[in-house]
Amino acid sequence: MASLKANPLKRKHTTLTLETKLKLLSEVDNMEKAQTKKEIAEKYRIPANTLSTILKNREKLEKMASTSSVNLGKKRTRPSKVEDVDEGLLTWFKQARTLGAPINWPILMEKAGELGKKLGISFVPCSGWLGRFKRRHGIVFKAVSGETASVDMSTIDTWRSSALQQLLQNYNVDDIFNADETGVFYKCLPDKTLDFKGNVCTGGKKAKDRLTVLVAANMSGSEKLLLLIIGKSAKPRCFNNTNKLPVEYAANKKAWMTSDIFISWLQKLDRKFLLQGRSVAMIVDNCPAHPSVDNLKAIKLVFLPPNTTSILQPCDQGIINIFKRNYRKAVVQRYLVHIDTGCPATFNISVLEVLYLMKKAWDDISTSAVANCFHHAGFYSQAESSETESETSQEDQDLVSLFDRLKGVVPVDGTLGAFLYIDEDVPTAEETSIQQIAADLREDKSESQEDEEETAPTTAAEASSALLTLKKFVIEQGTDDRRSSFFSFEDHVVKRARQTVITDHFKNKAAKLAK
Repeated sequence: MASLKANPLKRKHTTLTLETKLKLLSEVDNMEKAQTKKEIAEKYRIPANTLSTILKNREKLEKMASTSSVNLGKKRTRPSKVEDVDEGLLTWFKQARTLGAPINWPILMEKAGELGKKLGISFVPCSGWLGRFKRRHGIVFKAVSGETASVDMSTIDTWRSSALQQLLQNYNVDDIFNADETGVFYKCLPDKTLDFKGNVCTGGKKAKDRLTVLVAANMSGSEKLLLLIIGKSAKPRCFNNTNKLPVEYAANKKAWMTSDIFISWLQKLDRKFLLQGRSVAMIVDNCPAHPSVDNLKAIKLVFLPPNTTSILQPCDQGIINIFKRNYRKAVVQRYLVHIDTGCPATFNISVLEVLYLMKKAWDDISTSAVANCFHHAGFYSQAESSETESETSQEDQDLVSLFDRLKGVVPVDGTLGAFLYIDEDVPTAEETSIQQIAADLREDKSESQEDEEETAPTTAAEASSALLTLKKFVIEQGTDDRRSSFFSFEDHVVKRARQTVITDHFKNKAAKLAK
């Protein structure tokens, strides 16, 4: 009988902690072009299929890590048997803590029981279950001091002279960021302003015509973070033939910011800054969707005093307005081309097109414009001057000209300002009741799709044909830089077309052999 011997090449099983898995995900996100996933797997001493599983479970891991004070060193976490109650109670707890509401054992027990009833679950919370809930999510009860609903200028002056000065001493201006959300009626046109005016967008038809956009930039204006855009549908049909988006994208049924989306965004950013060896201050307002987040390694989350954001928040001092101005200018330009070229009566724009237009609108904001907005919000040391440079923008004049030109073609509702800032006060988050949390949990979790016309993917042959017309236009009217860029792109399309022909040839050959 042959002797049985242990396989000397058998790999020792490696179990990674949650913290290590998050670090691994960050390395994959930021790996160099020459680096491969196989090399990352070898670095962590795990097989390639384990790495694939970790990547597949990214959303679950990030959500687990987002839980306040969860133990990142744990290798396994036992799930709750009443998962919907657990998830709903945690959502309510995060919101209540953000709002500064007092929370204790009896209150949590009451809310857990209320959630169970709303969800139709036969569940009676006990001290044992609540204890496990607290341990699962690292919850510690703390005394909360009360806050008044209104804030006077003395609160703002105190924050600027103490908390802000401390930040300026501890952080470089390149590492002090402000993030804020804004709602955008992305389909709104100057002749349709009245259709959107006064709509609070808490759901329904107009909700799918609105996106929530999170913008974030640093104090020096040298770094504008990738936009996070939140839509109603997780997978709009227009995304079907796209392998990469120009921005970060998330979704929920109201296209609003939620605590889960915010935490996931913040933790991904934290891993990025950690790999860069940076220590960053992220300043945000205290809306219900911005909970305190523990376990951040590179980011210090700083909350502005309540009811002060219109004065203290740099994004509210012009950054968001410039972004919207740039975006709406691009939409009007395309609308005019649509009219001038005699296209069909209905002008439509897909969410995918909007993402690209918004990215460009964001990228086009100048460094000095961002820095000035921080300065207007009082972000300067006490030794610095409070004066800022005023900027006269050619962009503003161009937009006025476009608007005037449009008024000569179609009936326009209201003024340019009314069009630009039609969605200035649109909500981007809400305080959610136990009843609403339960309704959200009961809702069918299958992915919805926007009511957009689905189009077939563009073939290489169609792209090549379109290039012939575009080439003629660029050669006749383009600049040297434009021509150079065009021919580089044409080379890419030709290579793709050639590869498609080769692939189709082998597919047809294989199909014939199979017969």
